[in-house]
Amino acid sequence: MRFSTLSASLLVHTICFGQSTLYKQTNKIMEYQFAVADSAAIRQMSESEKIKFELKYVEKSYTRTINNQFESSIEVKIDSNDFKKDWMKLPAKYRYTQSGIDMIGSDNLVTKTLPYTADELAFITDEKAGMEEKGFHPGIVSFPSFDAATIQLLSSENIMVSNLPTGEIKVRNGSTSTIYNTFKRTIVTEYTDGDGIKCKETLGYEPLGTDKGFLLKIKKLERFVTTNAGKCITETRLTYYTDYAISDPGNLLNKAVGRKDVVNLFPNPNDGVFTVKVSLKDDANIASVKIINALNGNPITVNHNNQQTFLVDMPNLAAGNYVLQIISSNQRIINTNFIKN
Repeated sequence: MRFSTLSASLLVHTICFGQSTLYKQTNKIMEYQFAVADSAAIRQMSESEKIKFELKYVEKSYTRTINNQFESSIEVKIDSNDFKKDWMKLPAKYRYTQSGIDMIGSDNLVTKTLPYTADELAFITDEKAGMEEKGFHPGIVSFPSFDAATIQLLSSENIMVSNLPTGEIKVRNGSTSTIYNTFKRTIVTEYTDGDGIKCKETLGYEPLGTDKGFLLKIKKLERFVTTNAGKCITETRLTYYTDYAISDPGNLLNKAVGRKDVVNLFPNPNDGVFTVKVSLKDDANIASVKIINALNGNPITVNHNNQQTFLVDMPNLAAGNYVLQIISSNQRIINTNFIKN
């Protein structure tokens, strides 16, 4: 479950030429950046620092293509000519390639290529694996379901979930807190960035068809900066995502949002006593449950009491690595690894 990445942010990806298109998305991005500061704080700023406190507007066109290797190409074009000034250092276009991010000027020539960082390369690998193996779709999001089993699973990872009186769900992971409002279709996250600045990000979504998920429509990022004189400044970037056009010849969207066979086992590792939550697609039922010793292959039958959420109570199980094997009523096999301490 990707609590920290439920957005359609412009992330970096690899590009692979000569591949069949599975999915293509285009849209417009309108971005406003401004800040509010009192006169005393502004007087302390240099001329270059004052620039960011002037209202700015940038319009971009965004195109993303996913090919049959589950790799992506992205092109972001800056459409507002006012922001192609030397002091702004904004290229006319960004292109994400295998070697890095190309910055392209108004003459359509590459002015600079920025190599990917280690974190960006790791994200590329993770996202590709997610699309290929788990059906994760990078452009479409869904709101997580916080049922009792999910809350217990998150708790085992030190992620706390609470129900607010407003009907919202609050998730706290360390110093980061996120509030999900399914009625308003918003996700609000408060955190401290790498510069030690308190930030607040608000994401707003709109439904994509029926049970297809949600598209990002608005993003508001606020940074609450304190100057040396103690004056607080709110830097705000307000972004609107409009004019979505989607082509999906590879049926990638339906594959991503369709139901899957999912087995959650927690805690893991455990002492032989753990909870299993099973969700099977096609309205299938559980036909059988077994625990298989990964060392010798010996199976042990588990009584699941015809329930899709059940407790396994085997404290006398020998320490080691095991496989929990679920066989569905239509003979699909789902294996989940776990460790007995």
